[in-house]
Amino acid sequence: MCFASWIEQIDEHDQTPSGQTEGSLRAAESYCGQPSSGRGGAGSLQDGHRRWTCFEYLPGNHLPVCGVVMTETMTFSSSNLTLPLPQPQQAVRCFSAHRFAYRVGDISFGVSSAKDLRLALDPEMGVFACNSERCDAEIFTEWAEELRPPSRRPAFESGGLWSAFEEEGGTAFYFHTSYLGEAPYKRAWFNAEYTRGNVQLLKRYFDAEVPVYPLEYPLDELLMIHRLARGEGAEVHACGVITPDGIGRLFVGHSGAGKSTTSRLWMRQPGVTVLSDDRIILRLQDGNPVMYGTPWHGDAGLAEQASAPVHRIFLLVHGEQNEIVTLEPGRAAAELFTRTFVPYHIASGVTHTLQFLERLTAQIPVAVFRFKPDASAIEEIVRAA
Repeated sequence: MCFASWIEQIDEHDQTPSGQTEGSLRAAESYCGQPSSGRGGAGSLQDGHRRWTCFEYLPGNHLPVCGVVMTETMTFSSSNLTLPLPQPQQAVRCFSAHRFAYRVGDISFGVSSAKDLRLALDPEMGVFACNSERCDAEIFTEWAEELRPPSRRPAFESGGLWSAFEEEGGTAFYFHTSYLGEAPYKRAWFNAEYTRGNVQLLKRYFDAEVPVYPLEYPLDELLMIHRLARGEGAEVHACGVITPDGIGRLFVGHSGAGKSTTSRLWMRQPGVTVLSDDRIILRLQDGNPVMYGTPWHGDAGLAEQASAPVHRIFLLVHGEQNEIVTLEPGRAAAELFTRTFVPYHIASGVTHTLQFLERLTAQIPVAVFRFKPDASAIEEIVRAA
């Protein structure tokens, strides 16, 4: 299981009446399992859904939590929380021990590290790996002996693991949990353009001999969202479907609206490609809207390194019958904005996102799609084409 996901579970469910977390973490014996992330929901980005990932067993009675070791006998009596043990996954091999790169939404990210820190690419990112030697964003990773939280108020506080601060002409994200104490376990700084960054990992929580994925969720998605908000596009809660005739349809919805259900229904159709069942990146190519698959998938686990032009956009709503109701562009832009990942602490990012959605809805028809979760929903969409 990834460190961030496990800690969020502990913080949320295992507080004593006094507000102090029970248990202890033997940081001096820290060990990191191979990085992995389930990516099922927005987590601390936008909603409360949690992602479970993999354990990899060690000799003895320890369980690794991506750089942190806990004992199997450690208990959390206040909530009786039971943690499932999913099947282990294998980390994706990096191009070197100190460098990997990946591309999402036609934006490339390169991560390198100091000589004493080995890297591993998250398995969920494997299909998005690339060989770029120079990327659109370059991030350097290193160990830190100490990390101190800023004393001032953050520009934005997620209510979960991370807080954002304006620092050194850019933005620094501090990852912190009361379970480990006051010190942040990770700091990630990026310049204002999100073309350059530095990630520091608090060394005492990790085994320096084991490769790590420094952009562990939610940092990789935070980086993407902030980069797009510079006027380069937007990431939306949606599934993207490409039919054999080349038509690209975007089905947008809040958590629970039916994106994964819709994805599964379309996957039963011959020749259909589903780019993602939960997150889609939207950008403009030569002025035309294009949708891209992402690694941050939903319950259906669908993630493709592919793209397609967007021809129709549907806002998903559960209904007793299938019905398509077209929206005028202004209303459509407002509805899409509520289903878009936006860095609200950056005024220019909010403005750029709104402008992008206004341009998008001026070009692409948007409709509310009230649907029954069966094959008749697909028939209704095809009939309306």
